[in-house]
Amino acid sequence: MKRLLVAILASLLMFGACAGAQERLEPAAKDATVFGYKLHYLEAGRGEPIILLHGSGGEGARWMPTIQGLAANFRVIAIDQIGFGQSDKPLTIYHTGVFAGFLSQFMKTIGVSKAAIIGQSMGAGVALYLAVHHPEMVERLVLVDGGGYRSATETPTAAPNWHNRQIANAGTLEESREYLEKLYYDHSFVTDKLVEQNLILRLRSAYTAESMQMANDRGLGGVTEDEVRGIKSPTLLIWGMNDPLSSVANADKLNGAIKNSRKILFEKAGHYPFLEHAEKFNQVVREFLKLQS
Repeated sequence: MKRLLVAILASLLMFGACAGAQERLEPAAKDATVFGYKLHYLEAGRGEPIILLHGSGGEGARWMPTIQGLAANFRVIAIDQIGFGQSDKPLTIYHTGVFAGFLSQFMKTIGVSKAAIIGQSMGAGVALYLAVHHPEMVERLVLVDGGGYRSATETPTAAPNWHNRQIANAGTLEESREYLEKLYYDHSFVTDKLVEQNLILRLRSAYTAESMQMANDRGLGGVTEDEVRGIKSPTLLIWGMNDPLSSVANADKLNGAIKNSRKILFEKAGHYPFLEHAEKFNQVVREFLKLQS
């Protein structure tokens, strides 16, 4: 009888431990107050911190396959950047300096002094800005189909493609679908549900997106070539080979400028390799982060 009770107790303890571990892997929704505004984020796992930065029109939840793939080994935090998702949307001029300013204060608020920063598209630009202006807060960088710099010899920007701007800021289901079909190599990902979700997200952040384009036209935010060449954080560049928004040439440019960097190209992938090839993406990132630990 005594042996039976011991066995039952051991089973209960094991079940509780497994349940607790599983609970830590499931992201919890949280809010933090930064400069008087709410920043919404998802958090899962334990260990060294990783912060995930989404692209324009996105939200932290877009990283769900990455959160689930990395939370067993790391403390993963996916933020809705200011002006997007469920975070507040103050009426300001948005550019990478603004996003990075909120990000650095957010990290201080939640007690993360230094983290690996993974940014995709616009989020990669924010990650670069943070690495330049707050290098003490960046353990490692992973830039995914985004980021860049202004060179001293750069020619003036060509006139904007207004159609591409409009579908990027999708105001209709048709525009939302056209935009997503440009950015996904595998169109089976572009379901009716995704098209509607994308439209809703972009409608919620329409002011932010328009403000970002205005700031870009004015040359606000961003970093210079010299600043990027000064980045010392170990950096991994992950690029979809079929990305029409940010070509592989942009990855080559960054790879040449950041001394401690390496580049990995994903075949049959567009602007979202972390979604189109989630398992491979998670494996590559885990190996890079563990390698640099």
